[in-house]
Amino acid sequence: MVVSIGSVLPLRVEDLPQDEGGPRMELVDGSLHVTPLGDLRHQRLVALLAHRLTDLAPLEWVVLPGANLLRRAATDRLLIPDVVVVAEEAVAEGGVYADPSDVLLVVEVESPSTRSVDRLLKRELYAQWKVPHYWVVDPEARTLTRLELGPGRRYAEGSGDTGWLASFDGSALWSA
Repeated sequence: MVVSIGSVLPLRVEDLPQDEGGPRMELVDGSLHVTPLGDLRHQRLVALLAHRLTDLAPLEWVVLPGANLLRRAATDRLLIPDVVVVAEEAVAEGGVYADPSDVLLVVEVESPSTRSVDRLLKRELYAQWKVPHYWVVDPEARTLTRLELGPGRRYAEGSGDTGWLASFDGSALWSA
């Protein structure tokens, strides 16, 4: 796929190609971040996470393997987490983008090329968007880090397992 972006920085969502397959194109403050899909093991972990969370989720929550997150009335930040838990009402409305205010949980499955982005940049951006729960899966270390948003828009380590999310068995990820 050839993409020609006819704009200078800062880019906006409108500058990106629509309905295209291929690599993930995310925007952070108008800068384009392009990431290919993870390897097959990465994709299997994403599918497994989405499936297991779907089995646990109450009817008012929908689990999606990847979704476009974009704040309403903003065009300079577009993120695409590996797994997203979003309010059923928002999904029923349709559209291409989910507003972060409708999101309960985002999950990123790390790969060597995304580790620092997932642990630092995306963690900060999801906190700014007030996403209540952020989980990071490290396939190499075989760990699931659950984070919960606390005071001052900071994620607390070792939290993120309240409500129905607490029944998710992270160790099951490594038995597949």
